[in-house]
Amino acid sequence: MPRVEDQYRAWLLLLKQSGLYGDSWVDHDEVRAKALEVFELIWRRIAGFEVADDLAEVSHRVGVRRAEQGVPINEVQAAANRDFQIVWEAMLAAADEHEATVLLHQAPAVWAVVDDHTQRITEAYRRRSNELDDLSDDRRREWFRRLLKCNGERADVVQNAADVLDLPVDGRFRVVIATREHAGRLRDARDALTALRWSFHYQEVEGGDLLVIRSTQEQDKRVLNCLAGIRCAVAPPAHGLDEVPRATRIASDILAALPEDRDSPGMLEDAWLSVAATQAPLVTQALADRIHRCLENVQDADVLLETAQVFCEGDGTVSRAASELFCHRNTVLNRLERLRSLTGFDVRRPRDAAGFLFAMTAGKPTGRSL
Repeated sequence: MPRVEDQYRAWLLLLKQSGLYGDSWVDHDEVRAKALEVFELIWRRIAGFEVADDLAEVSHRVGVRRAEQGVPINEVQAAANRDFQIVWEAMLAAADEHEATVLLHQAPAVWAVVDDHTQRITEAYRRRSNELDDLSDDRRREWFRRLLKCNGERADVVQNAADVLDLPVDGRFRVVIATREHAGRLRDARDALTALRWSFHYQEVEGGDLLVIRSTQEQDKRVLNCLAGIRCAVAPPAHGLDEVPRATRIASDILAALPEDRDSPGMLEDAWLSVAATQAPLVTQALADRIHRCLENVQDADVLLETAQVFCEGDGTVSRAASELFCHRNTVLNRLERLRSLTGFDVRRPRDAAGFLFAMTAGKPTGRSL
């Protein structure tokens, strides 16, 4: 059997010339130890010698170890395939002219041994890489949960979460949440961000899927473009990772307030009234009850409420409301005045308009009719 130490030196020279393993964490002594085992394995298989169980597993061990060291799979495969060149050149060097001719017919068999070694390395690498990905994902999910649980108030948790999630502590983030029904579309947006090489964290949370995106003010428009056509909620910017828990809660509240038929991202400015109402349900219902009780037994109560709502949700002009309701502007004024006289809410005044809209988010009192 040729000296494997000589093959190792020739193989190492090939690696250096090819630039393989140059930027990896593979230790020189470890490379040497594994390479000597590999060349012994290959020569024994070519010669038909017995292979000990421990030596037979060297391909698996190399694949596992390189995956743990983060060496790119293409480099691992290229380095393993260099074994054929080294072994073949050693065999040719040791053969006379007649043996070299015969040896040419053995090239496929030699390659099959090396190829089997490479395939075993690849299978072990991919299996271990998938295991590491799962472990890494679990770790990221756990630290994000810890970040939410401490509400961003523990500096040590924020820093550890930043390290694990690979996000800056002082970054600017947009938090997006979509319900499970729309999670597929949100994953498409995540994949688009991956292609753009943006920093983000994706995770399932209670009630839906969440995407935390590192985004500058200039990049916000591109974020919204990625989310186009998705029913999701986008919280206001979180200035720092410690603000992400708060932004997550806001996004969740926005999502709960969005209409079911909405097919675009919802922002706080779109849903603030409904969000605020859900935060103070007793106050909201009390206002609603007051208005509805004042309108009991009023035959055209629904018309008065509709007119006031159209007026408040428009641009605040009587002409615009009249146009949408297909009536004369004086009719709108008369209805608004009648509503004021019955309920005390003059929606032509900003303060009363806000109170009216706030009350209308609660709907009609349970068990009551107008």
